[in-house]
This record gives sequence, C-alpha cells and structure tokens, in this order.
Amino acid sequence: MRIIINAMGKEKRVAFLEEKVLVGLDIIRPATEPQVSDIYLGTVTKINQKINAAFVNIGHKENAFIHLQDIPESYRLHEGLKLMVQVKREGNATKAPLLTGMIEVSCGSVVYSYGKAFLAISKKIKEVDKGLLQQLVSPLLRENEGLILRSIAADISSAEIEEDIVQARREMEELMARAKGSNRKIQEAMVSIPIMLQSNALVTNETEIICDDAGLYRDLQAQFPNVSLFREKGGIFSAYNLEVAINRLLRPTVFLKNGASIVIEKTEAMWVIDVNSGNYKSKKEVDEVAFDINLAVVEEIGRQMKLRNMSGFILVDFIGGMSRVQLDRLQERVQEVASLDTTTVRVEGLSENGLMQLTRRKRQKSLIEEMQCACPTCEGSGYVSSVQTLIYQMERELRGVFASEPSYVAVTVTMDVMDAFLDEISFDGDIDWMIADEVRPFYRISQVEH
Repeated sequence: MRIIINAMGKEKRVAFLEEKVLVGLDIIRPATEPQVSDIYLGTVTKINQKINAAFVNIGHKENAFIHLQDIPESYRLHEGLKLMVQVKREGNATKAPLLTGMIEVSCGSVVYSYGKAFLAISKKIKEVDKGLLQQLVSPLLRENEGLILRSIAADISSAEIEEDIVQARREMEELMARAKGSNRKIQEAMVSIPIMLQSNALVTNETEIICDDAGLYRDLQAQFPNVSLFREKGGIFSAYNLEVAINRLLRPTVFLKNGASIVIEKTEAMWVIDVNSGNYKSKKEVDEVAFDINLAVVEEIGRQMKLRNMSGFILVDFIGGMSRVQLDRLQERVQEVASLDTTTVRVEGLSENGLMQLTRRKRQKSLIEEMQCACPTCEGSGYVSSVQTLIYQMERELRGVFASEPSYVAVTVTMDVMDAFLDEISFDGDIDWMIADEVRPFYRISQVEH
C-alpha cells in the first residue's frame, strides 16, 4: 500500500494506491455546511408524528432532520426543546442533514455514546473473542451508556480498553458541560490527516507514505515509520498520474482491460450501473461469456463504489442469460467484494435477468456532489430543447406578438435555429434577426416596438 498526500493548498487530498491502482480517495475541504460528527445544541421547531420525525434548527438556513427514535428518552419531547445533536449524514441540494441525539465520542478502541444502553462488537472480531470482550466490558458500563468495540479491541489488554472508556466518558461530560452555555455549534469535527490514517485499517507499518508539505511530513514521521517528503517540481498528484485518475472518476463510463465496460449514472433516487460487453471477445458459449464478463467487472464495481462514495440504493444491470448456478456464483462474488468495503454494503438480491440491488450506507456527499454542480445550460438534466422544438415554439410566440401589429420585432437566435425556421416555417412578419454566439440551440424575442 502506498499513500500519496497533497497537502500544500487549502484543499487536502489523500490517495490510496495498491500496485499503482487508485483504491481510495479522501478530499478534505474547509466547510461552512454541517459535516458528519459536528455537534450542535439544536432547537426542535416542528414535530411530525406521521413520519415519526422532527425538524431541528441548528443555526443554518435550513432546518435539519431527526428521527424520533434517535432522541434519548431522558428528553421530554416538545416544540422548542433544546437538545444536543450530532450530524449523522450530510445534507445535499434536496435533503436536509440527518441528526441523532445519541452523541458518539471516538476514543482508541471504543466508540462511546450516552442516552441509550447497548453494547456492540465489531463484526471483524472472532466469535470466540466476542464472548470474552462482552463479559469484560459489560460491568464497566453505567446506566444509559452505549459502546461499540472496534476490531482493535481484540488485540489490546483489558486495562487499555477500560482506559479508553474512561477517557471517552470524560470527553462526553465535557461536551455536556459546554452545551449548557452554548447557543449553536458545540464541537466541530476536525479532520486531521495523521489521526485519519491511524484509524484506517489499510495503513500498516509497511505502508509507504509520501506527502508534499514539510509540516505534515514532520507530524507523520513521529507516528509512521515509512514517510518521505515529495521534493520534485510540479504537483505530487500529477507526478503519480492521480489527476487523470480523479478526472476519470467524474465520467460515467469505465473501460476495463478485457474490453468490457461499465456505465455509472446517478439519479435523484438511486445509482445505476450498467455492465456492457464492449469489445470483449471470446469463443465460449453465450452464457459463459456473460458470466465471465459479469464476474470480471465485480471487483471494479466495488472499487468505483468506494472511490465515487456511492451510497443509498444501487441498481446493477449485469449481462443476462446466465444459468442459476452462475447467478449464485456471481452473487457470492459480489458478497465477497462487499465484505471488503469499510462502509456497510448489503446485497439485497439478484434476479434471473441479471438485475442486482445493493444498498450502501450514506454519511458524506458523493464525489460528484463534492466536485461538480448542475450544468446551468441543461439544469442538470443532460438535455436541452432541440432545434425542431424551438422553431415551433418560436412560431407560436411570434404569431402572438404580431397579432398586436408591432412596428419592429428583433429576435436573437443561433444560426441553426434561424436556418431551420426560415426553411420550414411560412411566416410573413418582418423580423430583424440577430445571431447569438451560443453553443446550445437558442432564441429570444429581444425587442418589440409599437
């Protein structure tokens, strides 16, 4: 594993490479909007029992959203209630930030929360060790305390786990004390690259880390054994061909070395991944070819889901025509790849015609939402009115204008629209045409005088 860090500018970027292939990407930007793990003192503005949720004012232009079951029972719920909340999922153009009243504090081997009693243990810990850890930790928890034991808990002593719990409890008490004198934000989720790398399971003592900032280089040297400073001219991401790799992540089509391809599109409700045979060549039977292509793209689909930070409902349209045995093998392979993702991915089902449903937990914006905005020309639809549509629309509008017997009419128009209008529409009105320098087909009745 090699990690390339671009930390010279205000935006920080961390790329994870395995055998020169990009397998992970983190982009850290200064943010004005609520971020995951930010903690606020919010005010309940509206309670909607029909959807079992409430809206909370946390000091931003739009209210945030919280499920009623995520509000601790210690609160007496009513409009105007002030409660400490934590951002669980970032908002976007159409959805408000999602909050929880179960505040979490991360400390070493544990994730501690207060408000509801529970004990959860990482799925990565063996079943034999889970029983021992449960017996050890359960007596240490107080009333209304919740705890998640991370995978690292299986490799450290009981004294270290207890120390982490005590430290997390102390941090929670400090947050509660600060909430009493706060009017809005209590704690901002500070993103530290060294801390982020420490908590990443992919990072080991053998991992090579290269960064371009001298200050960060010194901080990383104190914690990791294999760190070097990038001293060459030009950008560090350009030197490792990462700028090109990131630009490819913003395109819908991904080409594989075997000639096959996948097309990834985001809609309002879901992500859609379409598997295509492309230039794939084989002398096998049709069902074998379909199975080979589908099996070959699974790993790339898993990689793209992580890199693009895809989440929510994901529909994969595999090439159809497979046998029941092949469908079962394909589903097993998808399960294997999904289990390697650090974000929870559920494989919901695979139909006989090759449609598979996945769900991936959402916490932060996707890469597209982070780096791009809707096109002002097509307003995000990907389509604009055709020349034919515009000339018929313009004919109707002009007939309405000329019904008032104007003395002068000017129309600003692109050349293709004007040519089509003059060729296809029989119109007697006297029009002063003005050519617009627009990429898309365009017209506007720009001046009418009586």
